[in-house]
Amino acid sequence: MKIANVLKKANWQLILAAPVAAGILHICATLAAPYLTAASAYSRLAPALPVNRMQILNASAPGAEPLPFMSPDARYAMCRFDTSGGPVSVASTLPPDLGWTLTVMNPQGDSLYAAASVPTRPTPIQIAIVPSEDAFLGVTPEARGIARDAQQPTVVAATRGIVIVRGPDKGFSYQRHVDAVLKDARCTARTF
Repeated sequence: MKIANVLKKANWQLILAAPVAAGILHICATLAAPYLTAASAYSRLAPALPVNRMQILNASAPGAEPLPFMSPDARYAMCRFDTSGGPVSVASTLPPDLGWTLTVMNPQGDSLYAAASVPTRPTPIQIAIVPSEDAFLGVTPEARGIARDAQQPTVVAATRGIVIVRGPDKGFSYQRHVDAVLKDARCTARTF
C-alpha cells in the first residue's frame, strides 16, 4: 500500500525530464569534445610536417606512432597545407587495390574530402585546395579555345589542414610498391 502512495505522489514530469536532460548533456559534450582537447591531431602532426609538401611517415611501431591508435597495417604519406599564399594542388593515383585512401582534413578533424581506391582500375585524384573565400582558379582551357586533355581538379575550400594518403602494408615483398605510390603523391603550391 505504501508503494502505491509513493507512486501517486511522484513528480512524473521531473522523472521524465531527467533522462531527456542527461541525453541533451551527453550530445553537447560529445560535440564539444574536439574543441576542448588540449592537443588535437593537427597540433601534434603540424610541427613535424613541412608546409605544402608530401612526406612519407615511418612505419608505425608500438610506442612510436605519431598519433595514438594509428593502424600498424598501413603506411602513410601526409602533407600539411596552407593556402594563405594561394591554392595548393594535390595529386595522387591510388592503385587498383583495396585499402588505399586519400583524405583532406581541416585542423578541427573534419573530413573535407575523401576518396578510396577502386579494385578494378587505378584511381587518379586531382584536387585544388583554395582559400575559403577564393573559388576562381583562372580561365578554363575551353574558354581560351584549347581542348582539355586532362581531368578538371576537384575544388576543396580550406585555409589549413592535412592531406593523408593511406596505403595497406602487406609485408616486406610489397614494401617497394607501397613506397613508390606514396612517393608519387604530390602536394604543392599551385602556380598559374
